[in-house]
Amino acid sequence: MPVCSYLNRYKSILKNTTDKPFYSMQQKSGFLLFLLITNLFVTFGQTQKATVTISGKELPYAGYTIEIQKIKNPISNELTDLAVINVDSTGRFALNLALEEITYCFLNLGKYRGTIYLEPGRHYEIALPQLNPKSEADLFNPYFIPEDISIGITNLESQDLNKQITSFVADFNARYNKSARTIFQRNDNKLAEQIKTELDSLYPTATNSYFARFKHYTYGKLDFISNKRQLRRVITKVYKSDNIATHIPPYNETFNLLFQNFFGYYFTSKNGTELRDAYKKGVSFDTLSTVFAKDTLFADPSFRELVLLKSLYDAFYTKQYDEIQIINLLKNAASTGSTDYIRTLAQQLYIKTNSLRVGTPAPDFTLYRLDGKEISLDKYKGKFIYLNFIHSENHACKQDLQRLNVMHQKMKRDLVILTIVMDKDPSLMKSIIDENKFKWDFLHYANQPNIYFNYNLKALPTYYLIDPNGNLKLSPSPGPSENFTDVFEEAVRSYNYDQLRKNKPRTKNIYDF
Repeated sequence: MPVCSYLNRYKSILKNTTDKPFYSMQQKSGFLLFLLITNLFVTFGQTQKATVTISGKELPYAGYTIEIQKIKNPISNELTDLAVINVDSTGRFALNLALEEITYCFLNLGKYRGTIYLEPGRHYEIALPQLNPKSEADLFNPYFIPEDISIGITNLESQDLNKQITSFVADFNARYNKSARTIFQRNDNKLAEQIKTELDSLYPTATNSYFARFKHYTYGKLDFISNKRQLRRVITKVYKSDNIATHIPPYNETFNLLFQNFFGYYFTSKNGTELRDAYKKGVSFDTLSTVFAKDTLFADPSFRELVLLKSLYDAFYTKQYDEIQIINLLKNAASTGSTDYIRTLAQQLYIKTNSLRVGTPAPDFTLYRLDGKEISLDKYKGKFIYLNFIHSENHACKQDLQRLNVMHQKMKRDLVILTIVMDKDPSLMKSIIDENKFKWDFLHYANQPNIYFNYNLKALPTYYLIDPNGNLKLSPSPGPSENFTDVFEEAVRSYNYDQLRKNKPRTKNIYDF
């Protein structure tokens, strides 16, 4: 609520209290001042959502939908959907979006990815780049990266922040790329500070503004390369005097740079031996955090636990640490972290590290067969399932279909082959199936497109082997041209042995004596 509204409200209170005999005017004034200050602190101390409006007209985009995303996890860099812009038949679009803070957003524009900083309370009239849709081949190309471009803002009153940041980043990168090698090799603090001074004169900022903090965290890259042997000094300089600010992109970039594979460095330092010993003992996440807090550099709970989450996540993918221990620590952090935000990040990292791991349940789905019948993964429980994802225009997929046909004829008693078609239009695949008389089930992904993410599809074809209990046995699995038959026989033997151990008869026999 604006300050003037509060003043009007309290004038009303004052008017209504003048007839009440048990207040003196001094008491009334003091009481009203207390209420005013209290309410102002309550209002401005809380995060307030405000509406952002995005509008424009782009006829080439008529009929398209444009996803707006933001980074949901600064450690794994996973994105989350924020909103969808629907472009009507005339190319017009308008969207109202409630935001709590300045948010760095991505607009999925096919082969382009538009970037924009959205400030609560602002209206953005935007111009989109030339329409260049992503092909289906691009969708399943693990090396395809959309080109990042800044979204054009046509109304002058909303250009300031985006214009400032875009210009600053371009100037910073030019200086950084020119001088980084020299600064790194010579530990040249003087040159690093000179670059900061030049940029500060070109881009002056008000204290505590978003842009001021943006610059500060960007400068952290210079601090890092000019003090590469003094990491603690750099951490203190960049992060010590501020709360975590993961909504500011350079905060995350510098954070991930400074704390990359942090355990490897910290466990061998004199400050990290106690944390290393606690980790080796297999203590819980909150105990690990308590031990870590003894290092005064990490006294702030949120920052300390953010570093721990980053360290655990990196450690998981180095394959040098016990994966199960890390997964359990992330799971524990999801319930014992010091803030809601830390607990949310931990839960997301737990899901990511535990997803598609051998022995975990295969992600469930319910899809339509190409003849229109609805099928769930549960239907095949009790049998081994060779789950595969293919595309009709992919040459490797076409070759594998013939191999899968031979396998189906020879192994259908022991193995269910289940194919999910990733074509937008499955009609071509339907023709291929009919022409070749393939007899196993083909499903289409359309009514559950998140299967693409649930099974982490980076390229096609992709294969998984699911055991009779619905758990992943091979993740991913070799394809039919990669000696799958031998691997499958070993997987069956391993599964049967595990089942015998779990279901060992309770009655004694002669061999128990």
